[in-house]
Amino acid sequence: MTTVGIIGINGKVGQNVLAQLKKVKTPFELKTFGRNDEIPALDIAVLCTDNPVSAALVPQLKNRVKFMVDMSSEFRQTPGVPLVIPEINPHTITAHTQLIASPNCTTTGLVMSLAPLAPFYHLTEAFFCSYQAISGGGKKLLDDFHTPGSLYANNCVPLIGSVQANGHTSEELKGLYETRKIMGWPHFKVYCHTVRVAVENAHSLGVTLKAQENFDLDQVKKLWNAWPNLVYKEGIITPKEASGQEDTFICRLRADVEDPKIIHYFVTFDNLLKGAAMNGRQIVEYLLEHFFK
Repeated sequence: MTTVGIIGINGKVGQNVLAQLKKVKTPFELKTFGRNDEIPALDIAVLCTDNPVSAALVPQLKNRVKFMVDMSSEFRQTPGVPLVIPEINPHTITAHTQLIASPNCTTTGLVMSLAPLAPFYHLTEAFFCSYQAISGGGKKLLDDFHTPGSLYANNCVPLIGSVQANGHTSEELKGLYETRKIMGWPHFKVYCHTVRVAVENAHSLGVTLKAQENFDLDQVKKLWNAWPNLVYKEGIITPKEASGQEDTFICRLRADVEDPKIIHYFVTFDNLLKGAAMNGRQIVEYLLEHFFK
């Protein structure tokens, strides 16, 4: 029986991944470990650990684990490590791929909207402003949010991650570089502002997208609705409705007032599911179905 281990089971990410893996229909044996436990030989290990722990674990496990799925950001830009969203680029995983990275939750919402359009339009640049939920900052930020006098209560805070030397935050740079890697577009332009808002769960993005061709709005809607786990709705959908759902939702599609090569739309999705644990589950499902039958 194929063995799948969750490392970091005591954290929120580990618990969310555990709940997701219980939905997998392909038979396997599930094992769970704290971050300091001794890890035996496994077929698949899901690392629900922060960057320093993942960095230490990967070299320790390379001779004991066939595939490692890392939920942290530690290896996302490492050459040779695929950054995978199974609806978009599962082909980047091969039988010889030992380490797989799961992407940033905000980036996930953007690329889920780009991928269905890519075969039909030459997309050149995207701008987005994020409206990121408190849950994206983990238990510590949720506790802070519920503390009287919290900066995040009834507020928008335009700072997520650490400010880099170029003035952009680490979260904003993930939006650029992770999009390029997932889509395989090294020159694609992404302009973004990342903002924490007073919403407990489900991230949102306001997106502006440019192509070389004029957009056909009816075609765009059909392409989105034909894509797995993606739904376009004519009315509005908010984080309140998206929370707890596995689909990524898009609404308010409209053409630019002046340029038919530009469209604008709104994306919302559960950052703890498709933005994290569900994506990890989907990677495990892909591995089980393609490499262990």
